[in-house]
Amino acid sequence: MELLLEKINSSEQKWLKPLYKHSKSLFEKTHLPSHNAEHHLRVWLYCRGLLIELHKAGIKTTHDSIDKAIVACFFHDAGLTVDVGERHGFLGRKICEDFLMNNPSFQVPDLPEVLDVIEKHDDKSKKEISAATPYSMKTILRLVSAADDLDALGYIGVFRYIEIYLKRGIPDTEIPKKVTTNLRNRFSNFLSTYSGLHKFSEKQKIRYKETFDFFTELDGYFSQKTEIPDSQLTVFKILKESLVEKRLGIDETIEETLRINTKGYPLWYFSKLRNELEVTSALLLD
Repeated sequence: MELLLEKINSSEQKWLKPLYKHSKSLFEKTHLPSHNAEHHLRVWLYCRGLLIELHKAGIKTTHDSIDKAIVACFFHDAGLTVDVGERHGFLGRKICEDFLMNNPSFQVPDLPEVLDVIEKHDDKSKKEISAATPYSMKTILRLVSAADDLDALGYIGVFRYIEIYLKRGIPDTEIPKKVTTNLRNRFSNFLSTYSGLHKFSEKQKIRYKETFDFFTELDGYFSQKTEIPDSQLTVFKILKESLVEKRLGIDETIEETLRINTKGYPLWYFSKLRNELEVTSALLLD
């Protein structure tokens, strides 16, 4: 384990600060709190966590693989600064190429593989995947795609889905069913590769259920056309108004909601969301 941590630290020493700084600069003119530089950092942290879990299971990785993974993590959604639709993977590929061309001191092992991962990471259709092998579990595409999927779970997942789907023009009432379909596929793909990491995957099942239950309940409120202020529907409306209409940040949204809202469920949800975000906020680089 000590050797793996040394490899990870070495990669982070080289890449983390410049990649995070570049990601922040890319998103400066794009209001997308759900998929900004902090999202890219969280995806890297999930990817790092998967590498550690694989190591515990006896599946080793190389320094080159860690370098490739961290670069792919920090560019996988960069294309959303140009197009919030399905082309963002291809656009992220071009943005990564430009960054490396303009920064020749940064050399990535097997750059074509890294670029392919960035372009293809967002295929969330359900896949028929053969039994996972030690090799398939540590491919860069599986690692980055799974790490991105893990950031779509829990209370962060709720706000991520709501903002990006609204900004893609999906009608409010259609969002819950689209989310649950996408979420099932994401988690099915994750389990098809990483269910052998028993303790880790069990923790992710809890986070998956949190997100799935939220949108199932929300769908019920939309179907019944029920106005209940102490509910998932209220959270949806707060996120829509704050993130999409007022174009606030997520931290501002949380603080404003906790300050003025008196209903139990919104207070509970935004407190949980703040706690999840604080896990990575201490690691953010200036």
